[in-house]
Amino acid sequence: MSPRRTTAALGSIWLAVVAACAAAEPVRPASGPSTPAGTGGTNDPSVYDRPHVVLVSFDGFHPAYLDRFETPNFASLAERGMAAEGLVPVFPSLTFPSHYSIATGLYPGAHGIAGNRFWDPVRNDEFNYRDPEDPRDGSWWLGEPIWVTAEEQGMVAAAFFFPGTEAAIGGIRPSHYFPYDGSVPNRMRVAQTLDWLALPPERRPHVITLYFSLVDSNGHRLGPDHPGMRDSVETADGLLGDLMAGVDALPHADRVALVVLSDHGMATPDPDLTETLPESVDLTDVRAVPAGPSISLHTGDDARSRALRDALNAELTHARAWLREELPEHLHARDNASLGEVMVIPDGAGMVQLPGGRAPPAGMHGWDPRLPSMHGIFFAVGPGIAEGVVLPPVEAVDVYPLIAHLLGLTPADGVAGSLEPFRPALRAAP
Repeated sequence: MSPRRTTAALGSIWLAVVAACAAAEPVRPASGPSTPAGTGGTNDPSVYDRPHVVLVSFDGFHPAYLDRFETPNFASLAERGMAAEGLVPVFPSLTFPSHYSIATGLYPGAHGIAGNRFWDPVRNDEFNYRDPEDPRDGSWWLGEPIWVTAEEQGMVAAAFFFPGTEAAIGGIRPSHYFPYDGSVPNRMRVAQTLDWLALPPERRPHVITLYFSLVDSNGHRLGPDHPGMRDSVETADGLLGDLMAGVDALPHADRVALVVLSDHGMATPDPDLTETLPESVDLTDVRAVPAGPSISLHTGDDARSRALRDALNAELTHARAWLREELPEHLHARDNASLGEVMVIPDGAGMVQLPGGRAPPAGMHGWDPRLPSMHGIFFAVGPGIAEGVVLPPVEAVDVYPLIAHLLGLTPADGVAGSLEPFRPALRAAP
């Protein structure tokens, strides 16, 4: 695997790896640095003394794992900083939309990434996360992720994977990033992150994303209640411990914050609530796209949509067909055309499948974000964060405002998230 945009010095590092108060406002001055084309890998001198934030995602890590398995490093995070009772994802609670809502503070209807796979009727094109070209095409990714905010305000950003970091969004990528490659060893990802943090101030990234999929992969394969989840969860805890120890060994450790979370939880599909779309309902010329456990139906016609909704609801037992504009308000999905004119959503932890579909996996996500089983984890520790504070569940869209605050950045306009849920755990940075 070869890095795409990186300095010569970073390349050598990579080869070596292979071998005042709770209400404090952002500290960025009114006329801070402006680098609208990105930093090119060099920090503006005015940000040298700002904190560094490492945003760590353990995909699919459910809060219940913390009680079931040995996770001393997660426990240490909670003691040293703030912990929320959960992170509430967006709908659908899938990897790509939830991660990008974390990164932008926007709901999927505003940031454009409606699922891991979806049809965009405006573009007349399909996004598929398994197609390597789609995640790298910046025209899919709307809004402004935190790494672009940083790069435009004089701060170097780096990414060892995270949905969106491969794309030039508004013409900007992180100064250092790697195309996604799931075969890269997890400990190598930690080592590279620590190498970035050890760079001299003029080149040291202030925003770093770090992504791990091991818990999510095991959850899909085994199911969240399987005792075999112990291996991936405790391995994740060890990776976190390596990162924490490496940060603590830095001479500027007191300037590094860790924001550790997961994008969603995991649940066992209920076979008694699983349905196949009835073959008696005419789907001719209807584009059907799976959206996790639900299905999006694109008709392109209002009258056809209403007739289809009614025909489906006359046949379905454990699911309901909704016109998109009728979807529950808390899903923030009524303006998301990529979810189709009609969406079929199962009851509880059921699944809706197309005729001839594969058997459900042992573990799944994508359901209503309000379900506790869909909640992720959230921790933060470092400068500007009080110790030992436990918060109620926080929203995925609130993470962007928090990171912008910690870095003293001016948030992008129109962000849906808020800093308010974190106020009880914020203090003035030393």
